Amino acid sequence: MKRVLVFFIAVMIMALALTGCKIPFFGESTGEPDLAGDDMVRLDDWDDITGTGAAADDEADPGDPAGNTTDSPAGPGGPGNDAGIGGDTDDIMAGITNSGISEAADSLYSEDGTGTPGAINPAGGVLDNSYAEDGSPEDASSSSQEYKAEQDSGGSAKPATGVLASESNDAGSRFAEPRRPVTVYYQDKDGCVIPMTRWIQPQLGIARAAVSLAVDSPLTREETAYYGVYPIIPEHTEILGIDIKDGIATIDFNRYLLNYGTAYSERNIVASIVYTLTEFDTINKVRIVINGYPQGILKYGTDLSEPIGREDIMINGDPDLLAAGKKKLDVYFIKTANAGYAYPAPVSVTDSEGGIGVMPETYVKQLLSADPQRGMYSEMPEGVSLISSYVQGDVITLDFSEEFLSYGGSSREENILKQLAYTLRQCDSIRKINILVEGRKAELPEGTNISAGLAIPVTINDVMDR
Repeated sequence: MKRVLVFFIAVMIMALALTGCKIPFFGESTGEPDLAGDDMVRLDDWDDITGTGAAADDEADPGDPAGNTTDSPAGPGGPGNDAGIGGDTDDIMAGITNSGISEAADSLYSEDGTGTPGAINPAGGVLDNSYAEDGSPEDASSSSQEYKAEQDSGGSAKPATGVLASESNDAGSRFAEPRRPVTVYYQDKDGCVIPMTRWIQPQLGIARAAVSLAVDSPLTREETAYYGVYPIIPEHTEILGIDIKDGIATIDFNRYLLNYGTAYSERNIVASIVYTLTEFDTINKVRIVINGYPQGILKYGTDLSEPIGREDIMINGDPDLLAAGKKKLDVYFIKTANAGYAYPAPVSVTDSEGGIGVMPETYVKQLLSADPQRGMYSEMPEGVSLISSYVQGDVITLDFSEEFLSYGGSSREENILKQLAYTLRQCDSIRKINILVEGRKAELPEGTNISAGLAIPVTINDVMDR
């Protein structure tokens, strides 16, 4: 009889246990799904069962700070590790979490992986190509305005040929912080003055920041030496202040600005300051003072008694050629700075025609006829001449003689186009160049596609801050 009773009690206990009823001394069922049985949870049903976030997990198991409902097998944290390494429940949650992250990422980044303006950058920060607009007169350089317009137009202003691709830095899309281009004038080992694009953060006093990049210091030498160029302004020079009014920038240096020993150093220092500042649309002339005082004539003859502009400086040219009443203009030749880099650089020549206003075709004729000095050279083919030219809107069409195509080599082809583009860049109204040869559309020997025209580049020698 006792055996029958024990058997009956055992059957009842098993039945109660299977139905999930409360059993004295044995506790009660947790009501959790049996992950190994018919109630296996699908990923798309998991939120319906657990709710969302750690709060739902904590409700299921308030004693577990991680919100895990089951302890995992032994892992790096030891037996019963709540980190969930290898646990079934945590594997499911990890899959859900990763899926959610992927969906979020799809909404934050563009299809090409570059992100959209204002989106979160995987490397940290915010992808933002916009520029600070604070109304400061120093923030209106021609290069930065064109660059901003280029970005706003979806990049339509970039050179279609690709030959000047090295001059179209996409730094704004590769850095978390917004940056803008400024042109700074350095020199090579031969004393040739070379413009270089530098990318800096937008800031108040952007003109002052641009000039400071030309001051000699260990850091600046380290940044530039690899590219074969060096700072021009003497070491320990400080900018005490700068004021821009009515197109004239008055810049005040300490006495170390005068710490030089040769005539060409004096000319290069003044040229670097004046050309760097006049890259900004709001600056036409520069007044240089020392410790607040005008300087008059410097020890090698440079006259600083009045504000000076580019028209008063023969950059990379003979200063004696600037005769009284004669106009000068700049054309671009090529200078090899070291084994790895050759740069287009300006050379001042006198306008042989002596007209009141310099026409765009005058720049091209001077480029074809001028004889560069100090190790500079031209890639323009020998014997080429300009047959005709005309301007329509912001496009200039140049018709060359057949000698224009008598060259070989892709690097030479690129330099020819750079010489033309940078020489005509000085004409504010010109934005694109069409090239004809004997009145017909030209197919260049190395295959550069210029059928859509050659766009005037925004930056120059843009290799340093890539």
